[in-house]
Amino acid sequence: MGFMLQLIRLATAFSVVAVYFFAAPGANAQGLIFNLPEDKSAVEYKGTLTQATGPDDQAPLMWACELTIKSVGREDAEFEGVVQPCRWIEIKTLTGKTAETGIVPGPVGARIYKVLVPESKIIGQPVDKDGIPNDMIPIVRGFRRLGEEAVKEIKTPALRIYPTISLLTNYDDPEIIATNARPETDLQGMDIQAKHMKGKLVMERAESKSTNQGELWVSDAVPFGLARWIVSVTREEKESTAPRADFHIVNVVSVDMKLQRIRTDAETELGTN
Repeated sequence: MGFMLQLIRLATAFSVVAVYFFAAPGANAQGLIFNLPEDKSAVEYKGTLTQATGPDDQAPLMWACELTIKSVGREDAEFEGVVQPCRWIEIKTLTGKTAETGIVPGPVGARIYKVLVPESKIIGQPVDKDGIPNDMIPIVRGFRRLGEEAVKEIKTPALRIYPTISLLTNYDDPEIIATNARPETDLQGMDIQAKHMKGKLVMERAESKSTNQGELWVSDAVPFGLARWIVSVTREEKESTAPRADFHIVNVVSVDMKLQRIRTDAETELGTN
């Protein structure tokens, strides 16, 4: 299968996942950021994304993935009627085939988001102090560049992470597997202790069902909090009038991401002037 056709199939798979997600109210999605490190901190992750027609697919499509999170500046700004400290956070994702020069993302496999986030809203919990679901990252303003498009301003008051930036979501009630686990990473010279958790989110309609199952390792020693994550999203379908027992798997998208590098010299990559 040609590389361009594979990328189109990948984009289609994410679009389908997005349709199911946005139809399901109350799901949490601030799944990438659990703490706010010093400015100019950055974390880099590498991994593999797999798309299969079911758990027994012997010839799944596979892509290399990179994700970077940076803190690229401080600024006081008004949010909810109060001027308060905010942070410019930049998130970049690359998905594509590996070449000698790195990942070749094609026209749809690269995304960069730069958003000004109130520091008070980075809490790493499913709900805030008022019991409001922590389902997106609230922003004062922001910008994005998708693929080869020009930089555009983000018009919404919040940035949604799942599913277009990451398959990892903020699960309502994750199970704690271990409090002092040592996740497998590609980071050299640092032994990380992390909380190992598992979560599950099911979104269902009459004719479709999507099940997101995630495994994540969260550590205060890692800027922004994540040391590793593994996620699978299983999509099932049936006739709308058929019983639930008729659901059958049509697509499984999974990702395994590991911490690769921690930096203290982060600079913005997205020109917004």
